[in-house]
Amino acid sequence: MFAALVLLPLLAGCPADPECTDDRDCATRGPDIVCVDELCVQTPVQDAGPTDAGTDGDAGSDAGPGAADAGHTDAGTDAGQIDAGTDGGTTVPEASLRITEINPTHPQDLIELVAVTGGTLGGISLVELTNAGFRFTFPQGYTVAAGAVLVLHLGGDCTDAPGAPASCGQTAPFTATAWDFSLPGSLSYSGKVFELLAADGSPVDGVPFVRDSGVMPDETVAAVQRLQADRVWDATPCIHNMDTGLAKDRYCRNIAVNWSDLGTDSSVMRIVGTTPLATPGSATQWSAPLPSRWGTY
Repeated sequence: MFAALVLLPLLAGCPADPECTDDRDCATRGPDIVCVDELCVQTPVQDAGPTDAGTDGDAGSDAGPGAADAGHTDAGTDAGQIDAGTDGGTTVPEASLRITEINPTHPQDLIELVAVTGGTLGGISLVELTNAGFRFTFPQGYTVAAGAVLVLHLGGDCTDAPGAPASCGQTAPFTATAWDFSLPGSLSYSGKVFELLAADGSPVDGVPFVRDSGVMPDETVAAVQRLQADRVWDATPCIHNMDTGLAKDRYCRNIAVNWSDLGTDSSVMRIVGTTPLATPGSATQWSAPLPSRWGTY
C-alpha cells in the first residue's frame, strides 16, 4: 500500500512551466524526490508491515536450533547410555552360603559351607555364639560359583589363592574340588551355636549343635534364641528345664542338632530332606554322624 502523496511546491502559486518531466529532473532536491504530474514530490512511504515481519522471522529462526540442542544433546545422550548401562552391568552380587558339614574332633577342626548362589565372599562372616571365641571373615578378592564348596580349617596352614581353588593341593584334609581357607583357633566338643552373617551384618544362616550329655556352655540357650530371633532357625520354643534332672530337657536339645558320638573320620551333614539348604534351618535337615566327605556336596 502506498500512503498519500505529499506535494512539495516550490512556489506558492501554480508554476508557469513544468518542474520536471522525469525523476532525474528532481534528483538535486534529494534522494526521495520524484517527478509526478510535472511536479517534484516526495516518494510515498513504504508500509512497515512486511519489513518488520521479516525481522521478527529472524528471531523465530534462532529459537529453532536452540530447541534442537536441548532435545538432542542434553536429554537424549546423557540419560541412559553411560550411567544406567555401564554401571549397572559391572556389579557382582554377594554369594549366599549355608553351613553344611562340621566336625570339632578332627585333628584340624573343619567347617564346610556351600554357595547356594554365586558371587563375592569378601566380608561374609561365620561367628560362634557361645564360648569358642571363634569368628572368621572371608577376605576380599574371592568370587565363587553357585554350588561351590568351601572348607574352613581351624589350625590349618594353607589358603587357596583367589581364582585358584586347587592351589592348596589335594592332600587331606585339603581338596582340589573345594575352596580351602585356613585360620587360627579350635573348637571344643561340647555345645556350639554358629551364625552366618552377610557382609552388611544381616543374618543369613545358623545352626546350634548339642551333645546328649556332658557340660554345655552357659550361653547356649541365649545363642539359640538369637538364631530364632534372627529367623534363621526353627521357631519351636526351646526347652530348658533344669528342674527335671534330665539332660534331654536342657539347652534346647529339643530343636538343636545332636552331634554326639563323632569321631575323627565322621561328621554331621546338612543333607536330609527335599530342601536341606532351606532357611530357617531345622534339626530335621541334618544327619547323624556319617563318614566325612569334605569338599563335596
